[in-house]
Amino acid sequence: MRFFRIAACAVGLCLPGIHAQQVLRKEPAMYTATERTSRVEVRPPGIRLGLRKSREVALAPLGEAEARLLAGPGTRLIAGIQRKLDSHSLAAGTWATVSGGRRIWRMGLRSPGARGIRVEFVNFDAGEGQVWVHDGSHVAGPYTAKGPQDDGHFFSETVESGAAVIEYAPPAGAPPALEPPFEIRSIVHQQRTAMDFAASAKDPADYCELDANCYSDWQSSMSSVGQLSYVDAGLSYFCSGSLLATRDNSFKPYFLTAGHCINNETAARTAEVYWTYQTASCGGTPPADRSNSTKSTGGAHLIASAGPEGGDFSLILLANVPSGVTFAGWDVNDPPVTAGVATIHHPSASWKRISLGTRTDDATASVGSSTLPSNLYLQVTWDHGRVEHGSSGSPLFTAPGVVVGSLSYGEVAVDGTVCAINPSTAGYSRFSNTYAQVKPYLENLPAAQVVPDQAAVAFTEANHAAPAAQAVKLTTQSSGKVSFQLRPDESWIQVSALNGTVSASTPAGVTVSVDPAKLPQPGRYQGTVTILSGAAAPQFINVTAVVKVEQSNVAASIAPNPVVQNGGLWSFQIKLNETAGVATRLTAIKFNGADYSANIAGWFGNARIEGNGSITAPLSGTGLFPAGDQYFEFWGVDEASGTPWYRVATVTFR
Repeated sequence: MRFFRIAACAVGLCLPGIHAQQVLRKEPAMYTATERTSRVEVRPPGIRLGLRKSREVALAPLGEAEARLLAGPGTRLIAGIQRKLDSHSLAAGTWATVSGGRRIWRMGLRSPGARGIRVEFVNFDAGEGQVWVHDGSHVAGPYTAKGPQDDGHFFSETVESGAAVIEYAPPAGAPPALEPPFEIRSIVHQQRTAMDFAASAKDPADYCELDANCYSDWQSSMSSVGQLSYVDAGLSYFCSGSLLATRDNSFKPYFLTAGHCINNETAARTAEVYWTYQTASCGGTPPADRSNSTKSTGGAHLIASAGPEGGDFSLILLANVPSGVTFAGWDVNDPPVTAGVATIHHPSASWKRISLGTRTDDATASVGSSTLPSNLYLQVTWDHGRVEHGSSGSPLFTAPGVVVGSLSYGEVAVDGTVCAINPSTAGYSRFSNTYAQVKPYLENLPAAQVVPDQAAVAFTEANHAAPAAQAVKLTTQSSGKVSFQLRPDESWIQVSALNGTVSASTPAGVTVSVDPAKLPQPGRYQGTVTILSGAAAPQFINVTAVVKVEQSNVAASIAPNPVVQNGGLWSFQIKLNETAGVATRLTAIKFNGADYSANIAGWFGNARIEGNGSITAPLSGTGLFPAGDQYFEFWGVDEASGTPWYRVATVTFR
């Protein structure tokens, strides 16, 4: 094993050339709340009143396919997997009457092997009622109205347990109800929400990682860095990131991370950030889990993002931050080659660490199928510590609290360790490039809000036919022209224009539509159109698409059955009856394997079957028919949806 000797100046980090404030440099600022920044926690009735255990829905242990997904490769550290719940799961919930005659609805959920659970609510509309998710001690909520995003769809905060209870307390005086005012679509089964010391004494971070608390010059920077947890496309992930201050210290909670971490509004809305997942002091006992960490909840909104070819960064706006965090400063000037740099991060989903190194010569890199151009990235060689999966998005500092980049990529572990790689390099998105795309927000430039005349639009798509587009009017209170951008956050959402201008006297009109080709499966889809106007808070048009594929139901019958020869003549009737109200067409017919499709028009008179209609083929003939059961096969296709169908009818000849 190779040991490093840390030079004396490494504790404070030698930083040549950073003696005077650079142009466009911003210093960090600590946030001390002057008002209550978080709601007073109202304990759920089940805990306050000591109610007995609720009925529980237990999911099966993770299957092989789920386990493979959790262990899958990729540029992001997978933390958990989304598991669908049966649509009838809420039937397991029970109502209890408590003191004062108030009714409480409760239901338990368990996912074997989980170390944390998040609950996905849809069609949530609790009004003044309250909903909690808890494990008896850790409590998420209460959630009210239409949830944190005001659209009826959200993920609860993480409960650090393999089981959770959902409780709903209706508002006082509400009439009795049979069902709670929400549905539960899924849960997130977290696998990496705690360092499981009981199962393994090995910290998930590599052996050469350094406790950030042991570097006094950097302790003030620690509170600007958080561990980011979020859900994206059925999986839960961990990354790192940092708060960024605005020029005027507005303390708007802008959070910088990697573009390959969060890059869409849907994922941003699931964001949680843990701020104090770290040791209490240098040499202190590592925290066993995140349950005691202060955190930001309620999700976030995506402000700006770029993929690997464009710089690999994302700026999101958190819903809230706790008092005592630091908003990092930043420098638009790239540090010189050989300058000392540092990063604070959460390697392998572990607690907070620090790495120290120097900027080296620029280089173009390839990550997967992407080419990352040298002019958009800073190259760093580590002298002490490393970066790992889970470090993505962590800030690169040239001085305590001054950000010049965010982590995009690093070395791949060899034989399970990155510490053995020497020299070890990493690539950081240049903040100079990020700044050019988020300048209005960090400079907090004056901007007027652009708002839609309707906060939500809904579409019903039947049989893959595009529904009519819907018009939305955009307005502002500014008398001058205000530029805006529209960003559809799902590929199936289309807008008539992506940017434009609007003023108080001249509203702007846009249309929103859906692309049926991007919605091939039946179901309910939700997305957003984000409205951005300078540094103003983003506004949203929530878009819902309900996709229905109507399918015919054709019943094939033959009468009489059996068919009996009479006077040397066989007579029978084939009837195809549609019972679902969907028009369809008969395309092929076979009798005992022989193709009679050419006879459809002559036998039935028409190949088309109207919805709830029928076609009939009266047939007769002489000669020898094979005795016993014979088979007619029918093929068809629905006119509107193109859905094919196949039927078999059996007939006996005597």
